[in-house]
Amino acid sequence: MDIITQATEEINRFLQNIGEWFRSDVEGNKAGETVILQSFHKDFIMITPGGEAVDFKGLSAWLPTVYGIKPDILITVEDIKAAYVQGDCVLMTYTEFQYREEGDNKRIASALFTRAADGQLKWQHLQETWSPINED
Repeated sequence: MDIITQATEEINRFLQNIGEWFRSDVEGNKAGETVILQSFHKDFIMITPGGEAVDFKGLSAWLPTVYGIKPDILITVEDIKAAYVQGDCVLMTYTEFQYREEGDNKRIASALFTRAADGQLKWQHLQETWSPINED
């Protein structure tokens, strides 16, 4: 499988998994956490929409605290594209929508993936930026 297809599948899989986690559609245990975290590089860094830098350790600590806190959330993704590819690295961009009764939000994201020794892609860096949801 080519790196762009693999990264696209990883983005879709992660957003599905985190949505299930937020809704408590999966078991809220270490095994469930492992399913989500296994695709993240140990040197992972995320810049949240609010401008905070979160590393892998922070992501791992945050995950159990958000289990089941958004039972009504629906997450969708659009416009997944490769912005840059070189060797075992790919920079992807996508738009994420989160729909909830209390209000919706939209994030524009860029994610850098690197291929691990086992051939699997790992999230290396993620940058999310709030974006207004246009009412047409």
